[in-house]
Amino acid sequence: MRIYFCALIFGFFLLCSSVQAAMTSSNFEIRFDSINSGGLDNSTSSNYLLYDTIGEQATGYSTSTNYSLYAGYRQAEDFRPHLSLLIGAQENNTQTAYTALSTTTKAVTVTSITHFATDTFIGVVENQGLNQKTIIGKIASIIGNVLTVDKWDGQVDQISANPSGGDDFVYRMEAQNGAFGQLEPNVGKTTVSRTNVSTNSPSGYSVYLQSDGYLRGSTTTHIMDVADGLVSPNFEEYGAQVYGFTATSTGFDFAVSSTIREIQTSSTTADNDRVAVVYKINIVPYTPALNYQQKVRYLLTANF
Repeated sequence: MRIYFCALIFGFFLLCSSVQAAMTSSNFEIRFDSINSGGLDNSTSSNYLLYDTIGEQATGYSTSTNYSLYAGYRQAEDFRPHLSLLIGAQENNTQTAYTALSTTTKAVTVTSITHFATDTFIGVVENQGLNQKTIIGKIASIIGNVLTVDKWDGQVDQISANPSGGDDFVYRMEAQNGAFGQLEPNVGKTTVSRTNVSTNSPSGYSVYLQSDGYLRGSTTTHIMDVADGLVSPNFEEYGAQVYGFTATSTGFDFAVSSTIREIQTSSTTADNDRVAVVYKINIVPYTPALNYQQKVRYLLTANF
């Protein structure tokens, strides 16, 4: 799922030896100035944020055949919020073992690069299962069998540099649907999704998660939501946990339900903020053998 709110400005510059658009000194720069009768750079209430100027003349937007003009003090700034949320899920058919990982150099060495390309997201999973460690990144370069990402997010301080369990994998993270695959009783399984948030909102953003109800096999059959904060073997349970520097609802497995839940937030502008959402499930011998499905919605809002 991709959600975009984009703002684009066209402008022009005039060059004149007798007029300067900015005043500078060795320590300061005034990019633009204006003499007015009032206004504030930041007026706020519980629900709104306002930038205002009182007393300007001939302000606004003007155009001609070759030029566009934004006249006025505030016209030099763009306060229209830009919000971008990109979602991607684990592609199970790209499962590739890795032999080395560095959180310092932001690199992972894989046994094959067949499924990977630059500018795509990957997830690294150590000890795959209900207690796995997960990190995510976007591939910046591929040299030999080494994938280097722009940055790691998720459980960066917990994942090991040298995988040794035989259940350590790298996945491409670009799918629109997440899947656990075939389930077996008391063998917990996982699947991972990731977010990528960018915004110019000065007060930041929040991301929320909400489902359309239970993970259902039919109108009368569903997997039980986790209720004790931990999806574990020997119990029929389904839930998720969030990891990352901007993650919220952390430290426990929560129910993926119709109750909306905040999973990520920041109080400032964002440039590719990410979290990993690890979905977890365990079934028991009496769980009906059905095809279980659920729709999950991610919602991004600007903070005010």
